[in-house]
Amino acid sequence: MICIPIMTKNTDGALKKMAKANTLADIIEIRLDVMEEFDLKEIIKSATKPILATYRSRREGGRGSAGYETRVRHLSDAMGAGADYVDVEFGIPLEHRQTIFQNRGSCNIVVSLHLRNGTPSRERLDLLFKKMVATGADVVKIVTWAGKYEDNLRVLELIPRAQAIGIKMIAFCMGPLGRISRIASPLMGGYMTFASLEGGEESASGQIPALDMKKILEMLSS
Repeated sequence: MICIPIMTKNTDGALKKMAKANTLADIIEIRLDVMEEFDLKEIIKSATKPILATYRSRREGGRGSAGYETRVRHLSDAMGAGADYVDVEFGIPLEHRQTIFQNRGSCNIVVSLHLRNGTPSRERLDLLFKKMVATGADVVKIVTWAGKYEDNLRVLELIPRAQAIGIKMIAFCMGPLGRISRIASPLMGGYMTFASLEGGEESASGQIPALDMKKILEMLSS
């Protein structure tokens, strides 16, 4: 599945970009951390594709600087408004993470980790994977920075590991050298990959425009 992040400042901008994304996206990510104002009920009510609500912290590559209570409130509001998925950073304190889990209702929880300074060893990745699976998340997302092409392989190896135990896994690398893993991930059974609405709309380094991603995946799958 292709997930397209919506990078905009307000509700009107989100609705316009969502309309453009509908023909290309399987899932639409609303990046609350880049928005100055938003009406989650209006955004989610208007959606024709599943919605993933995300508040990405600066620490993990986003623009969000709000405290944990505010982040929890935004994600809880998204769940209450009918979001299909919410992204919960693995790094937030357990008490705040548990608040979201306890109020999840029918919403799917993606527990995520973005390592922007490189790709750890297989042993370190394995430990992180096990800890994140133990949270009880519906989807586990581990994304690292590719400093060399081999880094992609270590991260992609998490996908068959997750499949073996019935876990939905998002795993690929950021950065120019990580583009290949963004393509390989869904072909290997990764739950979703992320592609920008168009050039200049990237939410992270290495994202490929959605139209290009769709064409590449269709060509490689045929």
